[in-house]
Amino acid sequence: MKRDEVLAAVLQSADRFGADNPQQLAFLRSRLGRCAPAEVFAGLFAVFVESAPKELRSQRQELAGRLLDTAEPTKEIDLVECIRASLPSYDLSVEQLPQYFARVLGKQAAIDALASVQATEGLSDGEIAAARTMRWWLGDPTAGEQP
Repeated sequence: MKRDEVLAAVLQSADRFGADNPQQLAFLRSRLGRCAPAEVFAGLFAVFVESAPKELRSQRQELAGRLLDTAEPTKEIDLVECIRASLPSYDLSVEQLPQYFARVLGKQAAIDALASVQATEGLSDGEIAAARTMRWWLGDPTAGEQP
């Protein structure tokens, strides 16, 4: 499966079955396990950057996060760019995205990248809250402080 096929499969599954249907989760994990890790990450990450209606966003991101939780890591990501791209649409209840970043590139690298992006001028209040929340999910004791 390519990126767009992964994205479509996750969106369709989340919209039809929600994020916590065990059979659907097992089915998707099985399908994604046979795909290139870079394509899987790109498709799952696309769920976090797409502009979806709020009522669909939580289920979609939760399912993508659960799939990321078991996805084979790919080091072919630009962490700062991924963080910037995900902040506007990130659902604060989904801990798996920042945890994936920490698993792939290291916890401190993920925290440092988040703090760096958080210090960027021009972020909206929602983007600042998203960066703080991602840092909190990683166990950063300074997550609530201004960078």
